[in-house]
Amino acid sequence: MPIDDACEERRPAAVTVELGAFQVETVRAVSGPAFGTAPPGAAALPEGVGRPGEVTIVRGPDKSTAFTDWLTRCLLERGGERSRQTVTVVHYAADRTPLRRYRLVGALPTAWETPDGTAGADPAEESVTLAYEDLSVSA
Repeated sequence: MPIDDACEERRPAAVTVELGAFQVETVRAVSGPAFGTAPPGAAALPEGVGRPGEVTIVRGPDKSTAFTDWLTRCLLERGGERSRQTVTVVHYAADRTPLRRYRLVGALPTAWETPDGTAGADPAEESVTLAYEDLSVSA
């Protein structure tokens, strides 16, 4: 495979977040130890599979109400442990074909940062850190 094709697989054209079984938001980026490693079809799974971990999601201006409500319930209203969710991050190719699905079991937001430092504000971009209990990856 040419080098350019491999780079394209590692850099998705779109990234979405699902809460439970429903896609709730298209996000700008997701980072963490499990992301940006082996491309689809590679034998090795990303480091951290099957173990607790943490990811950071960068949200753009089109924030979903469902995702924001979950963050608010967990962080601002202190609904923590009882509000754990399964969150799935899906990387898509330019033609909207799913490249890889990262299923974060028992996910819970631990931080919510906006450019002005106030959680719940409505800036153009904000970051959310999720801790999770288990991770599975599929193509």
